[in-house]
Amino acid sequence: MNIRSDLKPHLERTDYICRSFLSGLQFIVYDTARDPSYLSNHLLSYTAQDYIQSVFSLPLLALEGIQNVCRRELRFIMEMSIKLCFVQQKQYQSDVATKLNSFKSTLDSASISVKNQLNLDLLPQAEQSVFLQDVGRFYGETSNYVHLTTTQVLERISLVDRGQTSGLEAPAEIETLNKFIAHGLAASLVFLLHSVPSHVAGDLLVGSDGKSHDWFFAESKYIALIDEHFDYKHERQMNLAEIRGARRAKITF
Repeated sequence: MNIRSDLKPHLERTDYICRSFLSGLQFIVYDTARDPSYLSNHLLSYTAQDYIQSVFSLPLLALEGIQNVCRRELRFIMEMSIKLCFVQQKQYQSDVATKLNSFKSTLDSASISVKNQLNLDLLPQAEQSVFLQDVGRFYGETSNYVHLTTTQVLERISLVDRGQTSGLEAPAEIETLNKFIAHGLAASLVFLLHSVPSHVAGDLLVGSDGKSHDWFFAESKYIALIDEHFDYKHERQMNLAEIRGARRAKITF
C-alpha cells in the first residue's frame, strides 16, 4: 500500500508507540510468569491476547484512516486494564474461574468506578487522584465513540466539510491520534503494573546499572513517577542525581 509522504512519519510513530506498549506487555507477562501460579491465577495469562489484538489493530486502523474505531479500542483497553487490576488486587491468589465467579458483576458492568478502590502505591500519594481524574476524562472522551453521540456527529461534520474523510486525513489528525494513543496506553500500563508484584515494575524500568531503560513510555509522567518509586535501589545511589535529571528530561506527556 502506498502511503502519502506527509502521513508516513506520523503513521510510523503510531506503530512505534504500539510496539513499545507490546514490548512492555511482553516483559510484564514473562516476568510475572516466573511465579508457577501465574497461568492458573492471573487474568493476564488470558487477557494478554486481547491486549495484543487491540493494540496491534491500532496502527492498521490508523493506516486506513479509521480513527474513531481506534478510540473505541482504546476505551476497551482502558476498561480491561482497570478491571484486571481490581480483580487481581482483590483476589491475587485465587484461580481464574473463582475470580470470574466472584467478580462477574464488576466484569460485566460498563462502569469503571472500581478504579477508585485500587491501590496505586507505585505512584506518589499526591499524584494518585490526579492520575484517576485523567483516566476518567480519557474514558469519558472515548465513550463518545462507542455509541452515536452529538459530539461524534459534530466532529464528523467538521472533518467532512474540510474534505478530511478516511484516506484524506491531515497529518495533524494522525498526530492528535498518536498523542491520544500514547496517553491511553501509558495509563493502561500503570494499571497493569499495579496488577502484578511490584518487583515487575522495578525489573521493567530499572537497568542493571541503575539507569532507567530507554523506551517510549519513559516519556510519560506517570511511568516516570513509577520509575522514581525505585530510586531507593542500591544500584542507583551512586548516580541518583544524573538518573533523576535524565528521567525529568525525557517526559513529554
